[in-house]
Amino acid sequence: MYWRWLWLGIKMIYQLLCCSMSLIFFCFNVLWFFCNLAIPWCTLTLLIVCVASKFVKLQRSPNEKRLLSLLSTPDDWPSYWPIANRGAGYDAPENSKAAIKKCLARGYRNLLLDAGLTSCGEIVIANPQKLDVAHRTLNDLQQQSITEQHPMGCQFETEYVATLKQLSEFLEAEAPSATLFLRLHDNSPRMIDQMQKFMSSNEALTQRTIVISRSPLAIYQLRKLQPDIICGLWHETYLSLSILKSSTLITSIYGAIFRNIIAPVIGISVVFLSKDEFNLHIADLWRNVGVRPIVYMVNSPNEKRYFQKTMKTQYLTDSLRSEPHLLMKA
Repeated sequence: MYWRWLWLGIKMIYQLLCCSMSLIFFCFNVLWFFCNLAIPWCTLTLLIVCVASKFVKLQRSPNEKRLLSLLSTPDDWPSYWPIANRGAGYDAPENSKAAIKKCLARGYRNLLLDAGLTSCGEIVIANPQKLDVAHRTLNDLQQQSITEQHPMGCQFETEYVATLKQLSEFLEAEAPSATLFLRLHDNSPRMIDQMQKFMSSNEALTQRTIVISRSPLAIYQLRKLQPDIICGLWHETYLSLSILKSSTLITSIYGAIFRNIIAPVIGISVVFLSKDEFNLHIADLWRNVGVRPIVYMVNSPNEKRYFQKTMKTQYLTDSLRSEPHLLMKA
């Protein structure tokens, strides 16, 4: 009786091993078939995309000298390096005229402001994370103070949400030397149409503005309608899944597609990259395709000194009080 149960046990183990091996060989054959079928088609598809991109790509920059004059040169040190995010929103109310004045008074002329579209179709300068711009009218937004939301708001005069037209008039009157990075948070066709109409009727603002968006399609549509606009891409973190992000091959392919296919097609001149995914090699790859990299968000003095001295790269910052040269003077 004992030997019979032992024999049945050995037989079951043998059958289990056979089934396992059959499953492994089946999976291997399926994988082999898929690779042999997919690789040629993927290669052909990539080749077609590369050829097609040559016919649909837009001119990268309407005027290279104009781009250089907007971004300035390292000779303007130290004001060359920082770009004040929302007008340096830690130092003054975000996206406010007071913040712009404070930046210019300190000698910094590179500003990044947020742009959104109200429910009534008006482009406004506002932070969408704090103000639900898309679901509110202009009249509603202009009744809410933006200074009272800042910790030091009591030190500034009361301001309300400004429209893009009001910002343009203010810059022309009081900040003619400012370079404006306008980040679009609404990439809808309605926003692109409104932006194109406004830019086409405001040559002065077009000449001093670099429009930033995270949507390559929105940039392409805007520059197709208005080729004179200089645009930049806001590049989010590579991949959301950590298991994919850890793959060097996948991130390399992903980055190469953005740099060598998407960037030339949509004609961007600058790209905003996360500091966590930035190094000298990535910087050189973007510069080799004619796109200037800018890093976000850099707030500590040591990080700023690192990007100035080692990386030689401009950066987006929330505060200008932590600039290295100011701390050294103190």
